[in-house]
Amino acid sequence: MTKEEMDKLIEARFDKLTPKLQCAARHVLDAPNDIALHSMRAVASHAKLQPATMLRLARELGFENYGEFRSIYMDWLSGQNKTFYMRAADLRQRSAKADKQGLLSEFFLTEASNLDETFGPKNAKGFKVAQKILDESKEIYIFGQRSLFPAAYYLHYACAMFASNTTLLTGVGGTFADELRRIGKDDVLVAFSFHPYALSSIAAIEFVRQRGAKIIAITDSPVSPIATGTSVTLLTPTASPSLFPSVVPAVAVAQALAALMIASGGEERLEEIANSEAQLRHFNVLKEK
Repeated sequence: MTKEEMDKLIEARFDKLTPKLQCAARHVLDAPNDIALHSMRAVASHAKLQPATMLRLARELGFENYGEFRSIYMDWLSGQNKTFYMRAADLRQRSAKADKQGLLSEFFLTEASNLDETFGPKNAKGFKVAQKILDESKEIYIFGQRSLFPAAYYLHYACAMFASNTTLLTGVGGTFADELRRIGKDDVLVAFSFHPYALSSIAAIEFVRQRGAKIIAITDSPVSPIATGTSVTLLTPTASPSLFPSVVPAVAVAQALAALMIASGGEERLEEIANSEAQLRHFNVLKEK
């Protein structure tokens, strides 16, 4: 079901709802961003209702729980079902209705919600598992295509300060498949991939599964094609009022994974960082203090 279909469903059933449910339904229609960005408790507070009222509305509309109901609005805000033209048109429309500060506030609230979910309880155990896998793997392969390349590049660049066992899959000259040729069961692939999931990304994941290597997937859905058969999956929302789905959570995950590896390392990693720092100073990338 799309957000537009949900609007029509609410409008069709509105007159048959109790007064409290009508208040909840009116808030949903008037503030769809609120549903996508905030928890049931927070939405209820904004609408001056009890959380149970929002849950009853979701069930009245045919959903087993509030999370299923909310996912319609999260998908809508992330623009998974919209063309780039539609997203650009929506952005212009919202900009025309509000001042620039209002649009910037929408960006801030959206990304704050994205990051809150990324580093929330759902991923807490996953980060610990990912850190252990990265520390124990012989070789670390990293990829992220198109808008997610910055996240993959950051993780590779940061790891290169203290480790020599990382390979960034760039696909330069059509060599994407070649770069995975030697991956084995003692290695790990860190894969960043969001909807609409590049075919080459899916093919790479399948190849790595066949080789028996571990997979750390950073993706936007538990039913993502790269989330199946992984060692650990870190789920990151991509909601954004902009042209593209947000990459902020993916970059934040890359930063966190690199930091966790440094924190779990010993003196050897500190020595490697010192060596890298000295090399950067030699080339005037860093200035002497």
